[in-house]
Amino acid sequence: MRFSLVVVLVSIGVLPIALLAACNRPADTAAITPAATVAAPATVEAPAPAPATAAAPVGMSEAPAPGEHTTFDAKGFAGTFGDANSAVTFTADGAYSMTTESVAAKAPDTGTWTLEPDARHIRLDPNSKAEQDRVYELVSNDELHGTDGQVLARTKQ
Repeated sequence: MRFSLVVVLVSIGVLPIALLAACNRPADTAAITPAATVAAPATVEAPAPAPATAAAPVGMSEAPAPGEHTTFDAKGFAGTFGDANSAVTFTADGAYSMTTESVAAKAPDTGTWTLEPDARHIRLDPNSKAEQDRVYELVSNDELHGTDGQVLARTKQ
């Protein structure tokens, strides 16, 4: 009888459907057991502290715009400073132009100026990258001292 029942079910196409239905049983999650051992998480040692760095040379940092984040008055500082051989005109927006005897026949050097983070030095960054930056000590709002000993005083206008 079994054989005849299987033959009948195969002939009408019920057996293949019954077999497919048997394959799609829901998984019994309770029957799955977790792994007996779990690996311990890897340990990471804290990185060694960074070695102390030497102090940056005067003016070698990201400086704010003139007067930004300081009590420095860029408008009050703006003006022309000079000596017998050169003159530098500072504007409140951070631009400068410099004329010297050696470049009197050509256009003045131009660029931007910034107050260094120590609030005691002014850095001139020329537009011409062939020129080196110049750093002046801000002695007062009326006097600047260059690193080469040059003294620039505010000119009367």
